[in-house]
Amino acid sequence: MTAAPQRTCIGCRKVRPKAALVRLVRGADGRVHVDDGGRAEGRGAYVCPDPGCLGKALHTGRLGHAFKRPCEPPASGAAAILNGRVVNDKARR
Repeated sequence: MTAAPQRTCIGCRKVRPKAALVRLVRGADGRVHVDDGGRAEGRGAYVCPDPGCLGKALHTGRLGHAFKRPCEPPASGAAAILNGRVVNDKARR
C-alpha cells in the first residue's frame, strides 16, 4: 500500500495531502489559474483552501518562485477561488 501524494502549500509551507489542496497552474501566457481537475498541463503549485494561505500565495513573488518564471496572479482573487472550490466540491458529491 502506498501513501497518498503529499504537496507543500506555497502560502504556509505545510505539507498536506494533495487532495486537500487547490492546484494553481501557470499558463503559457504567464497567467495563473485554478486547475479544478488537477490535470492541466504545466507546472503546478499547491495552496491550502484557506483565505490566509491564498492571500500569501497570490503575491507575485511567491507565485514566481513556485513557477520559476514571472507570472500574473489570477484576477479573481482569493475569495473567488475559495467560492469556486466550494461550488465544485458540492457538485462532485
